[in-house]
Amino acid sequence: MKKIKVLRGKDRYDIYIEAGSFDLLNDLIDKKELNTNILFVVDENVMKSHFEKIKSVAAKCKKKYNLYVMPSGESNKSTEKYYSILSFLAENNYGRDSLIAAIGGGVTGDIAGFAASTYMRGIQLVQIPTTLLASVDSSIGGKTGINFLNRKNIIGTFYQPDFVLSDSTFLSTLPADEFISGTGEIIKYAFLSDRAFYNKVIGSYDSIISLDNKELDKIITVCVKIKAEVVTEDEREAGIRKILNLGHTFAHAYESYFNFGIKHGTAVAAGIISSLFLSYRKGIINQTSLDYFLKLPSRIEYPLPDKPDMDKIINMMLSDKKNKEGGIRFVLIKDIGEILIDVEARKEEIIYAIQNTFKLR
Repeated sequence: MKKIKVLRGKDRYDIYIEAGSFDLLNDLIDKKELNTNILFVVDENVMKSHFEKIKSVAAKCKKKYNLYVMPSGESNKSTEKYYSILSFLAENNYGRDSLIAAIGGGVTGDIAGFAASTYMRGIQLVQIPTTLLASVDSSIGGKTGINFLNRKNIIGTFYQPDFVLSDSTFLSTLPADEFISGTGEIIKYAFLSDRAFYNKVIGSYDSIISLDNKELDKIITVCVKIKAEVVTEDEREAGIRKILNLGHTFAHAYESYFNFGIKHGTAVAAGIISSLFLSYRKGIINQTSLDYFLKLPSRIEYPLPDKPDMDKIINMMLSDKKNKEGGIRFVLIKDIGEILIDVEARKEEIIYAIQNTFKLR
């Protein structure tokens, strides 16, 4: 089983990657001497597809366990569902000697992580990603949160899990749109890495979306290593970790604009395209580079209207939590593996990037 370390010292934790590794959950909890009063927060679709497997592992808990079924979809990453998880914990007499095991994608992991970080001022947490996007990105690094007033992730905490257990057999039941969404984050890591990995992602694209586990495990491992290295160097996004937000300023605005009717990873792919057009408009890359870089994110289809409301999208960008002093900050691409952070842009430059993205769809 592959093991990747994140952070240093007492805050260090491990990411385990292997098909079938979910069966080892209780062994890992025992090995790490974690609490065994466990609340499993499970995405409803995962529960339907993998109920027997989850029930079998949960039943081996040494003390008590309960299953809390989390409704699917970004709209459920809300204050109401957050309060619901807290109420379930309190009503079932969970104390500080408890652990939340989040089994699901980014929505489940973010809200369960936020609940773990705030209940009793913090209880233990294990992340068990079941989507491609969560496996390569959201389950790692300790970002938790919920959406509020139709703004993405503006309430949350940094709260690291005690470990992450990535079992690719969960991916076999993903619907196609979820798998394509996860590919959006893989594309981000292709730009953050080097040309060898970028070319590998281009060459392996069809294998990735057809769930070739051999190729997929290799891709997931590289993405996880990249994120682990960045998070270890900058846990709380004071510097280099900002590169992980490539495409996200645009993406979060698109998600809000569509009332979260577009998948996060799909929005990220669109956001990377917008970032490329913005890099071109600002003279950071030339036409040749733009055409070459567009080839990969353009493989993903995304639904965008013909005439977007520019002012509405830009106003949503203004509420992005990464901004400072009222200016919209972007992460832009100079070259593969050469990323610029905290780049400000004029309104007409942002409009140019959005318009060209929507034309390209």
